[in-house]
Amino acid sequence: MGSWPRFFRECLYQRRSNEFLPSLPAPCCIPLIPTVDASTSPGPRDEHRVAGGGAHRDGWRPTQAALLCRSPKTILAPEIALSLTAVDRTRFDDRQENSRQFSFATHPSWVRGLPAAGVVMAVFLAYAATLRFGFYFDDQVLVIHNDSIRSWRYLPGYFSTHIWAYLQPHVMQNAYRPLLLVWLRLNDALFGAHAWGWHLSLVLAHVAVTYLVYRLCLHLARDAWTAALAGLIFALHPVHVETIAQPSWADQPLSTLFILGAILAWWRGRVPGSRHGWTAASMLLGAAALLSKESALMLPILVAGGAWIYAGDAGEPTPYQERVRCAVRDATPLVAVTLAYLPLRIWALKGFSHVASPIGWPTVFTTIPSVLMFYLRLLIWPAGLSCFYDTPYVSSATLGNYGLPCVVILVMINGLTVWWWKVRQRSPSDARAMAFAILWMVLAVVPVLDFRVLVEWEFAHDRYIYLASAGFAILVAMGLRQAASYTPAFFRQPAWGMAGVGLISVLMGAATVRQTLYWSSDLTLYRRAHEIAPHNAFASSILATCVAQRGRENEAVGLYQQALADHPAFWLANVDLAYLLYERGEYREAARHFQLSCAVDPTDAQQFLYWGMSLLHLGRPREAEKAVRTALSLSPHAEDYHLGMGMVLRQEGRLPEAKKEIEMELAAFPQNAQAQAVLKEVNQQIQGGGKEAPSKP
Repeated sequence: MGSWPRFFRECLYQRRSNEFLPSLPAPCCIPLIPTVDASTSPGPRDEHRVAGGGAHRDGWRPTQAALLCRSPKTILAPEIALSLTAVDRTRFDDRQENSRQFSFATHPSWVRGLPAAGVVMAVFLAYAATLRFGFYFDDQVLVIHNDSIRSWRYLPGYFSTHIWAYLQPHVMQNAYRPLLLVWLRLNDALFGAHAWGWHLSLVLAHVAVTYLVYRLCLHLARDAWTAALAGLIFALHPVHVETIAQPSWADQPLSTLFILGAILAWWRGRVPGSRHGWTAASMLLGAAALLSKESALMLPILVAGGAWIYAGDAGEPTPYQERVRCAVRDATPLVAVTLAYLPLRIWALKGFSHVASPIGWPTVFTTIPSVLMFYLRLLIWPAGLSCFYDTPYVSSATLGNYGLPCVVILVMINGLTVWWWKVRQRSPSDARAMAFAILWMVLAVVPVLDFRVLVEWEFAHDRYIYLASAGFAILVAMGLRQAASYTPAFFRQPAWGMAGVGLISVLMGAATVRQTLYWSSDLTLYRRAHEIAPHNAFASSILATCVAQRGRENEAVGLYQQALADHPAFWLANVDLAYLLYERGEYREAARHFQLSCAVDPTDAQQFLYWGMSLLHLGRPREAEKAVRTALSLSPHAEDYHLGMGMVLRQEGRLPEAKKEIEMELAAFPQNAQAQAVLKEVNQQIQGGGKEAPSKP
């Protein structure tokens, strides 16, 4: 008798024919009878049918006549009574929900954990190479040169300004992400300058996100293999390499981790008797998500949409008023969290958001279709990945840049609608899960479609769809499961399912490992970016800086000029080229590019200082004084600024004023050897009556 509970559940969960278990209320009573004649036709009351197909062990099989009753949690049969735990808690709300090819429900806990363990292992294997990487790209700014993450005394400031405040305190930014700075501070305290530790913590964060994607899909699809496949697709998708290879972009996995946690907590809170505790957990995780990245503003809408979708029983009509009531009730706690977050954000950023790109709304709307098609291409066919792309604004709509993307998107929407409708006819529960996954994708991508708040020309990146890819992975996994249901019975055996999952893991894992190789060094990364996006000014400029640091200055000048040929007013190319020309002694060209960069961004103090020094070398001290005074007004306490002012005044013959400025420099920075030398020369000039010619700056 000990084998009967397992046998019954396998019969219940495993498909043996094209017939499926219908909706059964729990608890229930299902009589089991000996198999006398497998071909016996059903009686008039045989309308509740259990998947059967041939004889089972000991000649027993589930009867085709299922008697529903409200007795205690037992299933009564001749000579046997079976106790149920998981079965009687499940509504069996459609005919296909419990026709899975394989279930872990009756196996030991370590067996049930194998899919999740396999997903976690796949993540580590795919991203193990990143532990050898250094700090590249934005890591140089947010990690290497960020003094605000060196001590906990800066912690209160994380919540009062944007993440770039230490570098650009006068610039209005949109990145209010205090928990990202807390994360960077923790990594700095634990690992210091050891890059492997930073990369390990980011891989662990991705592992945690992957596990929650697995848990979410397990809750939606109620099938371990489907959940494992969704986890693998998310974990090993090559589009995530950009996010996982850069410790400075940890805000993406952090925010996604908290969003997934908030959604799962909300779902647990829908169970009667445990609502308040899980609702509080959902609110706490939602707050953490908002403080990690502003994309979490989607949470209240996502919860409201999920409550609307899952209101009532699957396949049964639910009144409109009931759906509205569920949506409002479930979303209210997260709406309260969002309302508390918004004043804090507005206070810290001096506004909800600030325009970073001078483009109008018509350009935004005409550019959206091409960007959506670009993101769909990255998700479906992740080839040619890079940290930069050639994605121009669509200011004038044509058939190629606007009409074709619109057609592709409409075809995609129509295809999803038809697919959802067909699934709804066979499995309302799966249709619900599909609708939730689609809603997740849409809400996750909407915030990155406001190109006005993104850096000019840099509005399309792999990391922008990290959150949306969770919904994509769930949708694809469910689609593959639906497709497998149409294959011959031989190919629906567990072994074939495992082989398919293994094949997908190998292919996606190999693509991910290959993509990580481009991030092994800064030069390799930037050459790849320039190869993929030759007309991207950022790609050309950063590659130029990289090769200039290796002493190949002529190649760097050519790359800067290539970037300026496409975008003459591009700030980064102008200012970096000006610094390079200044170091080479080409002061006239340096002054010209400094003038252009200062006109584009009048908030950067250092460029004004070097512009003034370039003009001083050209014998134009009056103009130099104006530029250096602007630098001092922007950054009055920075090193070398008072020294530069003193050198300009000395060139003009105003020696007492020059001496005063240099003494102010030494008062703040007494170890400045150049300031000491210049002060000595100024004192000698003053003692000699100002007759000695000043040395060159």
